[in-house]
Amino acid sequence: MVVTRGEQQPASLRYLNLKKSFHLGARSLLTAFSKEDVDKAFSTFSDAERERLYRMFVQVVKSLHENIEEEFESICQETQVEVVLDKIEQIVEEQSLDILPKDKDNIGDVKERIARLKRDEIQYLTSVLEKAEEQNNVTRKRIESLKEKKQEDERATTAVLEKMRSSSSNCGRYLTR
Repeated sequence: MVVTRGEQQPASLRYLNLKKSFHLGARSLLTAFSKEDVDKAFSTFSDAERERLYRMFVQVVKSLHENIEEEFESICQETQVEVVLDKIEQIVEEQSLDILPKDKDNIGDVKERIARLKRDEIQYLTSVLEKAEEQNNVTRKRIESLKEKKQEDERATTAVLEKMRSSSSNCGRYLTR
């Protein structure tokens, strides 16, 4: 909601601080020259002349101060400083109150990150399981191969023993004749 000065809402804190700072700065600059400074600067003048000079200086300073303040107010109105500062203040307030949506975004980001990590972990564990199954298949095939080789070796050994027995018994018959 944009508030204009025509609605006579209270001035924003930022605008009030700006005006206060400007007035303090202008006043301190314009009052930096004291009565003692006038007396020192015009020491050759009489007391009455220095007093008149000082009063004239004070009138000039007051007039300058009023002119500067009026010009400052005029520039602030022309450039709509107060409206802009009101908008800034409103935006800052909205952002300071808008904490929950940021947290929701963060919670959403966290959920997404966790889901991605879980998917990655599942893919990793699946690949580990597949590799283990492949290794088991290779090991089974190796065991089958070794069993077949053992059976072949046993058959070959049995065949050799049979030949040896047969040869041995043929030899024994041959010797006994």
